[in-house]
Amino acid sequence: MKKSIQAILMFLLVFTGCTIIDNVDENGILWEYYTPSPIARGVETMPTENLLLFADEGNTLYAIDAGSGLLRWKIAPPLTLTTILPIDSTLYVIGYSNTGLQGSVIMSIDTLNGSLSKVESFPFKPLPNASLKTANGFLVYSSSQVAFLSNNGKVGLVVSPANNILAIEEWSSSYYIVSRESDNSTKLSKYDSSFSFQGSTTYADNPTGRLLFWNTRLYVGTDNKLLTSDSSPSLSVFKNFPVKAAMAKSVSYLYVPSAATANGSVRAYDTTGNEAWYALTYAAISYAPLMYNSSYNVVFALDDNGNLAVYDAQTGAALFTRYIASIQKPNLKLPMDLYQNYIFIPFSSPSKLVCFSLRYAASSR
Repeated sequence: MKKSIQAILMFLLVFTGCTIIDNVDENGILWEYYTPSPIARGVETMPTENLLLFADEGNTLYAIDAGSGLLRWKIAPPLTLTTILPIDSTLYVIGYSNTGLQGSVIMSIDTLNGSLSKVESFPFKPLPNASLKTANGFLVYSSSQVAFLSNNGKVGLVVSPANNILAIEEWSSSYYIVSRESDNSTKLSKYDSSFSFQGSTTYADNPTGRLLFWNTRLYVGTDNKLLTSDSSPSLSVFKNFPVKAAMAKSVSYLYVPSAATANGSVRAYDTTGNEAWYALTYAAISYAPLMYNSSYNVVFALDDNGNLAVYDAQTGAALFTRYIASIQKPNLKLPMDLYQNYIFIPFSSPSKLVCFSLRYAASSR
């Protein structure tokens, strides 16, 4: 009987990400894993293996057990890593050599021990952490080229649609690219599924690379504004504050982080474009993405000074606030576990990965 109970508990531990019972400290933290240099790539999850994957500035790739925070393995691959791609139960990484190779190499990794096998090469270096999940695989892209990767890590179509690419979003079988023009204006271009050009529009403000589709419109962040576009595309001003970190969305609301120096905030907009609520933050939000959690209907935010907050997604009421640590790296991911009880946060200062309990933070409701 005792062995049966232990087996059931182990099964639940593996498939819930962190743990079935909150055993966190007063800051809502279940475990922390420290690294010698700031985390710069990832964090990606592999639920089938119960793994968290990321790379630090020293180009070391880590595989952390999601339930315990213990190290499974770490390697220093013979590549400068740009992209970590778990696809189904296979882990791929993309990187380039510092010895003159102009393109990139895709490698598969044995998730048990971190051993590497080359899959194939392609002719450009992707932007760090720049990938887009599609129905048939992924897109990875540099500042001027895009490659389609299938679910088996093979390279398909490679195209050169624009210069100074910052972000790509898919909407109704079309691709939308935000790029920076030579005069620092924002350009939004539309392409069909085979990347044939369909039209473009520009706006005279510097783009930050934040692009999100929600409720039949696109939203584009710039240094001073939040722009919006219909499918044509056609840019116009939605709100007058800078958006430098990734936005989030639910069915009912668009959640936007403000990077205003003296007026950082999280703001929620309904489907008519009206502001439903806003919450001031202690500092601007420039790096950490907002995250919406449907299990507890909350929004997670982290400002540039390291103040963490969890808000009621419907009302904006602050449920939990703490100073924890800061993120100072762009485009990092803050994934959740399978049941959205926990969020994994790659802090820059101090350098560590943290398992934070959203369930604990939301319990004050």
